[in-house]
Amino acid sequence: MESVTTTIQCMGIKDSCNKKKIFQGGKSKIIEFQVKYENSDEILNFQTTQSAINKLISEIKKEIYSINLPISNYSVTSSSALQDINLLCQCISSTPKIQRSLSFVNFIETENNLTVSSTFIFDFIKNSDISGVLLKTKNNNKRTKKERLCVIKYSRVLYYFSETGGSSTDISSTEVKKKRCKGLKFLDDCKIIERGENYFQLKTSNNETYVFTTPTNEECDRWVTTINNCIDFITKSTFRVSGQVQGTVVKARNLAVKDLNGKSDPFVIIKAEQQQHRTQTIYKSLNPQFNEPFHFDITKHQGYVYFFVWDEDKFKTADFMGEVIVPLSLLPANGSEISLWLPLAPRNSKDKVSGDIMVKIRYFFSPDQIEVSPTSIYGNSLETIAKNRPEICKNQVPNILYQFIEFFEQHLNEEGLFRICGNSTEIKFVKNQINNDTQITFNPSSVHAYAGAFKLFFRELPEPLFTFSQYDNLINLAKKSIELQPLIEIIKTFPTSHLNVLKLLLPFFGKIAANSKSNLMNHSNLSIVFGPSFLRVKDESHVNLMEMILVNDIAKFVFENSQQILKSI
Repeated sequence: MESVTTTIQCMGIKDSCNKKKIFQGGKSKIIEFQVKYENSDEILNFQTTQSAINKLISEIKKEIYSINLPISNYSVTSSSALQDINLLCQCISSTPKIQRSLSFVNFIETENNLTVSSTFIFDFIKNSDISGVLLKTKNNNKRTKKERLCVIKYSRVLYYFSETGGSSTDISSTEVKKKRCKGLKFLDDCKIIERGENYFQLKTSNNETYVFTTPTNEECDRWVTTINNCIDFITKSTFRVSGQVQGTVVKARNLAVKDLNGKSDPFVIIKAEQQQHRTQTIYKSLNPQFNEPFHFDITKHQGYVYFFVWDEDKFKTADFMGEVIVPLSLLPANGSEISLWLPLAPRNSKDKVSGDIMVKIRYFFSPDQIEVSPTSIYGNSLETIAKNRPEICKNQVPNILYQFIEFFEQHLNEEGLFRICGNSTEIKFVKNQINNDTQITFNPSSVHAYAGAFKLFFRELPEPLFTFSQYDNLINLAKKSIELQPLIEIIKTFPTSHLNVLKLLLPFFGKIAANSKSNLMNHSNLSIVFGPSFLRVKDESHVNLMEMILVNDIAKFVFENSQQILKSI
C-alpha cells in the first residue's frame, strides 16, 4: 500500500466459533480493526488473531531495532487485553516509521485479504448444490476419519473444508472464517455403492472409497439425491464440441509461504486437454498480480480447465501451492466472460496450501459429431496415415509436416512462435484443407494460425509421439535425475514412424531455441507447448495431472539433448 496510515483503531474483541466442532465445545477470540489512510477515502475493516498480533510485534522489533512498543507480548484473554491493543494502535498511528515498515504493510495486506477471503468462502459455500458438515472416512481407515465442511459445486466437484461449527445446514460467515480447502474430488465416474442409516459410501473414478456420515437420516437422503442428480448431469454434459476457452489469470492472495524469506515465488500453469500455458513468475510475493491471458481449443464439453499454482525453485523441482478446477459446463454457453474467485485445494493431506486465485474466463462452442475418416491426416495415428495414404508420406511422415517446418523456418524470429494462439477459424480452415488434400498456400501474415494447426496435429494423434506404453517409464525417469542413456533406450522402443517424426522435429526445435532472443521460445517454453501432447497417459486421472511438471522436464531434456539423441536412434 502506498498511502501513509493515519490511524489504526481497535473496534473491539469478540468471540468466534472458528474452532467449534459439531460434537465439541470451545471458542476463540478475534480482534477487529479499522484502518484509515491519509488523503484517501479508503477504509479497511478486518479481523485478526492474537498470534497475528504477536507476530507483528516481533517483526516490527526485528525490522526497526530502536523502536519501543508499549507491549512485548499480547494476550487476548488478559483483563487488560482491550487497553493493551489500544496502546499498540496509538503507538503505530503516531509513528510514521512503523507505518512505512514492511512488517506493518504486510500485516495489513495479509489480514485484510484473509477477512475478504472469509467472505468469499461464505459466498462460495452458500452458492452450491449442497453443503454440510459430515464425517469423512477414506477407504474404511478409521485414522482418516475427519469432520469436514463438504460442498458440491457446479454439479461436478466435491470440495471439503476444514471443520466448522454450527449445524450442518446453517453455515454462517463467522464460522467459515479462515477455513481452508482441504481437498476436492471429481464426481465424474463416481457412484454411490452403499446407503445405510445416516451414512453413504461413494466410490471415485480411481477406485477410492469414502464413507460420509451425516447428522440425520433426512440429510443423508438429501446428499444421496444430490449426488445422483449430479452424476446424471455429467452424463448429459458429455459430448464433443468445436470450441475455445479464453481467459486471464488475474491474481492470487494469501498463498502459503514456501521460502525462508517468508515469501514465495509463485507461477501458474493452466491446462486444458493436451494444452498448457505457464504464467510469468512473481517473485517474493504471497499476493501476486499475474494479469496473464490464456487461450485453448476445446473438443470435449465435459472437460475442465485446470489451474496449478507452483513455487519456483532454482535448485529443485517446483513446490506445489494448490490447484483450482473449472468445469467447462459451468461456463455461460453464449461466450460471456465471468470472473471467479476460487479456493486453492491441496493434492493430499501433506500439502501446505492456502489462499485463493482469481480468474476471468469465457467459453465458446458448437456441437461437433464429425467422425474421423480413415483417410484423414488429423485424428489418425502415424501408422494409419502411412498405411492408408503412402502417397502423401515420406519416411512414414506426412508430407504436410515437412511443409509446415519449411514455412516456419522462414519465420524463426517470429515472437511467440507456437506460444501465441492463432485464430481458431483459420486453424479449422487449414485443418479441413489438409484433410481434403487441398494444396496449402502459406500466408506469412497467418503464421500463428499455421502454428496452431501444426500443434493440433500432435494433440489429435490417438497415440502420442512418446507412446502410451512408455509413459510410466519416462515419468519414473523424471522423478529422479534424468540420465541420457536410459532415456535413449526408451526412445529406441518407439515405432519407426514416431522416430522419423522426432528426427524431423528435433533439429527444427533446435533452430527455434537458437533464435530465442527474438522469438522468446527457448527449450523450456517449447516443452510447455509440446510436452502435454508428446507425452500423455491413455486414461488421464487427477494423479497424472499432477505429473505435468515431470512431463515438461522430460520434453525439455529431450529438446536440449537432441544432438546426442539423434546420433543414437
